[in-house]
Amino acid sequence: MPNIDLIIFDCDGVLVDSEPLAHALLTQALRPYCVDAESLSAACTGRSYPDTQQFINARLDAPLPPEFWDALQAETLKSLATDLLPDPELRALLAGLQRPFCVASSGAHDKIRLSLRAANLLDLFEGQIFSAEDVAQGKPAPDVFLLAAKHNIVDPSQCLVIEDSGPGVAAGQAAGMTTLQYLPGGDGKQANQIQQLSELLQWL
Repeated sequence: MPNIDLIIFDCDGVLVDSEPLAHALLTQALRPYCVDAESLSAACTGRSYPDTQQFINARLDAPLPPEFWDALQAETLKSLATDLLPDPELRALLAGLQRPFCVASSGAHDKIRLSLRAANLLDLFEGQIFSAEDVAQGKPAPDVFLLAAKHNIVDPSQCLVIEDSGPGVAAGQAAGMTTLQYLPGGDGKQANQIQQLSELLQWL
């Protein structure tokens, strides 16, 4: 097991329980335009906002109206601000980590900061927030993880990534980083899979 000098957390679905909320809002918004809104929305989990737009537009018979994405983003940010709740146990876990840590997300900076603020975690990540907005390609490309490692002057092989989505796991692996998939409802039998965030301590 390599020495871990930096822990890189995904935001949505790892630090904050925002994936169900975002999925429900996207599904609802897509229903007037396609019959498979549920599956199309699910396939966007872990993708950046621009990648999600491109992915969905490529699968619809006609382009979505110009106001669709602005309205969806506004509704998503509003819901994140009001519906996310702090998790004192998670805050205590992060505050007690004996390694530097950061967040590297497919979300935009304003969304990441809003989510972390709602979850009472923002102060723990100040100066250590990396977004798909900062790089050429979002996940599953490794760019945002490599940026986080470079900023912290840590070799990618000494980074531990905590991800929930397929694209995020693929990005961590492509970066050459030890990558754990956080699946609270998983069976816990898969290698490099954790059901509780506290399990990451076994890898340090």
